[in-house]
Amino acid sequence: MINILTSTLLLTALLIPSLCLATPGILKMFLAKYPSSESSQLSSCRTCHLPAQENCLNSYALALKENGLDFSLIEKADSDGDTVSNINEIEAKQLPGSQAQADEVFIFTNRIGAITFNHEKHSLSPPYLSKGKCDNCHGKDNFPRKFDNNVTWQPVAHPLCKGCHKESGNPNAPQKCFECHDKSKKE
Repeated sequence: MINILTSTLLLTALLIPSLCLATPGILKMFLAKYPSSESSQLSSCRTCHLPAQENCLNSYALALKENGLDFSLIEKADSDGDTVSNINEIEAKQLPGSQAQADEVFIFTNRIGAITFNHEKHSLSPPYLSKGKCDNCHGKDNFPRKFDNNVTWQPVAHPLCKGCHKESGNPNAPQKCFECHDKSKKE
């Protein structure tokens, strides 16, 4: 019986590191490689996890994983597709795996007025209905997992966002056009 328990514990200890990439050690490795990031937004889990694309990893973390956790090999890449290399984003204290500038905040521009959207708050905060379930907003007939400001999202956003705002029952959830759209910020 003790041999079975010992074998199970040993097997678990060997498998868990390969199943779970998220460790404080990787963040420590990142900060050792880029020490000026220590007191910035890059000194957090979001650098590799938001917005999650696959297995709770963002595009930067997926590239890092594919390259054997060698940060140097992905410095010249543009993991989030925003036309800025990973190293330039890191040097500017921006998130290399997210097109958002900070705290997963996106600004959707359009002819009516820009919408400032806090993805992190909508996806993780308890008052919001998504509660970390990406498929509530992202999928075949919904938003893609990678944002493209050159595509109009009104046909998706209006029914999805307005429906969720109404369903939430929150009296503070925006229901009218200019509660989301900022007229002072048009295309």
